Amino acid sequence: MNVKLHTPKSLQSGSGISTMKQLFLSLVATTISIVLTFGTAALIERSKKADEKHEMVMVILNDMSKSITHLEEIDSAASQAFETQLHILHHPETFDVKKYDLMLMQAAYLNPTSSTVENIFSSNIETINTLGNITFTEVVSDFYFLRRQYSDIIDKEYQNMFDGENNILASYDNLRRYDLSEFLSVCESFLMQQKETLKICQQMMDVSDEELSAFARTRQELRENDDRRQPEANIENMKERRQRFLQAVEASRRQN
Repeated sequence: MNVKLHTPKSLQSGSGISTMKQLFLSLVATTISIVLTFGTAALIERSKKADEKHEMVMVILNDMSKSITHLEEIDSAASQAFETQLHILHHPETFDVKKYDLMLMQAAYLNPTSSTVENIFSSNIETINTLGNITFTEVVSDFYFLRRQYSDIIDKEYQNMFDGENNILASYDNLRRYDLSEFLSVCESFLMQQKETLKICQQMMDVSDEELSAFARTRQELRENDDRRQPEANIENMKERRQRFLQAVEASRRQN
């Protein structure tokens, strides 16, 4: 017995229901395609913005960390200078020899951190928009403001110590009148304050010490690679200029 199955007329091609079904499936497919296209684009854009934000955060934190390293160098030099001062005060006859140890404090200060990142952060509204965290922005702004204030204070103190008639290297009496313990206290207090600010910023943006150290190493490696490539570029430039000079000399000889 043969049984034949027939498609109901309502579902046969060309029928109203079949056409509506095809239209519905086509609409669904189009909607899914649109959602996938724009959804994927939105995800990519959000991911890109998140990467940009994280990169900017790491650049700022790294700059703050380098600033603190510089402060540590100044603090260490100030501490050594204070110990040298105490030694000289107890042994005045050593002034002419030991006074040069005080110049280590000058050497530490004459290697300041770059203000490039601070300038970008302070003057570029897009940077602040990328960060998207007002509290973090305010704390970083305070860090940079205090760094400038501290730099001004140190400038004045160094002028008092090493310039003019009150130069502590000029005479034993000048060194005896200057209180290096007070200067050291200022250095220590500011260093502790800036360290605490960096710690707060790291916690705020969920950046560990290990991640920050790894980022700093990567930046340093990139900088060293650039430094190694620079001499090669200079050599090529020198060769090119030398060749152009010789060509110009030869052309001048032909004209003559």
